[in-house]
Amino acid sequence: MRLNELRQLSPAQWEAICQRCGRCCYEKLDDGGTIYYTSAPCDRLDLQSCLCTVYEQRNTVRPDCMPLTVEVLKAGYLPADCPYVAGLEDYPAPQMDGGDEL
Repeated sequence: MRLNELRQLSPAQWEAICQRCGRCCYEKLDDGGTIYYTSAPCDRLDLQSCLCTVYEQRNTVRPDCMPLTVEVLKAGYLPADCPYVAGLEDYPAPQMDGGDEL
């Protein structure tokens, strides 16, 4: 799916893309436009179910929780195999703390 197609999706269609892996809920660092994932999960992520425990209120409870938008996708915040970005040409996949691509 291309970014322009993602912009056209309804909220329900957008949510249906997510595979609920929880990887986007790990803390990230932005070093001049290069995104690095850390090994620290958000304190609201249930590690057993890989679901957010405050999903409906996540942006209120955690103001730093980044909502998934097309602009966020373009910035490289999601793992390269995430269904939202899989197949996007020239996707700037985030790195792990050690520099390995995620």
